[in-house]
Amino acid sequence: MNPVTGTQSDMRSGGPAGHAAVVSFDTQVKGLTWLALKGFLLSVLTFGIYRFWYVTNLRRFFWERTALDGSPAEYVGTGKELFLGFLVALAILVPIYVALFAVSLVVPALAPFSVVISFVFLFLLGQFALFRGRRYRATRTLWRGIRLGQDGSGLAYAARAGGWWLLTLITLGLAFPFMRASLERYRIDHTLVGTSRMHSTARGRSVLGPWLLLYVVGLGPLIGLGIALLVAADFSLPKDLLVPKPGGKAGETVFNPAYAASNIGIILRTIGFAATFCLPAALLLIPYYRARETRAFMRAASLGRARLASNLRARQFYWPYIVYMLSLLGFLVVLGLVAALLIFAAQAAKDLGMLHWLVVLIYLVGAPLFAVLYVRVVQARLWAAVATTTTVIDPEALDAVLASSRGAGSGLQEGLADALDVGGALQIGF
Repeated sequence: MNPVTGTQSDMRSGGPAGHAAVVSFDTQVKGLTWLALKGFLLSVLTFGIYRFWYVTNLRRFFWERTALDGSPAEYVGTGKELFLGFLVALAILVPIYVALFAVSLVVPALAPFSVVISFVFLFLLGQFALFRGRRYRATRTLWRGIRLGQDGSGLAYAARAGGWWLLTLITLGLAFPFMRASLERYRIDHTLVGTSRMHSTARGRSVLGPWLLLYVVGLGPLIGLGIALLVAADFSLPKDLLVPKPGGKAGETVFNPAYAASNIGIILRTIGFAATFCLPAALLLIPYYRARETRAFMRAASLGRARLASNLRARQFYWPYIVYMLSLLGFLVVLGLVAALLIFAAQAAKDLGMLHWLVVLIYLVGAPLFAVLYVRVVQARLWAAVATTTTVIDPEALDAVLASSRGAGSGLQEGLADALDVGGALQIGF
């Protein structure tokens, strides 16, 4: 903020910008622990039925504690809508699953490809469901009494996602950031606030650097070694590369010792060695990429003259996971001590049945503990990180936003995503 002019520097261009309105979030999140514990326990006791009301309560909790320019958001969805939408989605999906199975029986020639056909169809259906689920959340969100919305075609989004994922596979992952940017533009360009439409200028090159870092460290060596393996095998792996395990059970196989000193054997061992380092390194770099992507995409979003700015840092995405993992480690240490005491007591009493209590203890204490910790530590802190590092440049333009007569859509819009298990209680960022 310039103390002389009262303006804020534009975080994207470095030039002067208009006044800024902050996005705030109540980081104390009082009541979240009990909400998460109750939601988890009731979901278990009702065999998952209560989770629709639990998701609704979580959203209402986070929405109401997030405010733009002092005005909090409001979530008006209901658990009943999600539950009924889920039931309708199941009624639609069951015949689809049956039809996919029947095709492989009626047309034997397609049987070898039935798994691939089913995967592609359900993947595209999942992308359609993700877009429609976002529409549901938008139409259940109010700000200053103005309803958000989303238009556009779920089929068009699914086709776009399918094409981009195919290109990503062809390029061995190099097209991933461009796919993410393209899908982000489609989502934001079809997001409505009242009668006004949002716009995004997200570009893949803005996150290409962080992705290449993750790619080179985590995926590049494995992809290179995989190509080398195909070349060494003349693009046809030997059929006897795996042989039955001597003295093993039926179906157990081991690597054929005859290939141990060959180029194929050397490359396979190298792949195994590289995977032990590359995959953990890639996992460690995912929060860094996600933070950089979130910041870039937030900066690319605007609503008329009002536009978003973000100073999100990668460390704000790392810290929640570090705290969560330390909590997990601490629980395992305590669990180990309790297990040792139970084993000692069981041996002294000559009653190994006491060890059954260890399994009960792990479930009764561990499951709810980490369900609550994940919401309280990971989701809440990630949400707070994105919200509190975001500002709106030229917020005066928001005063011109008018409410629309658009009504709320059907709960089926998210029910399909829930039935396909591609939805989520909270979506960090847009």
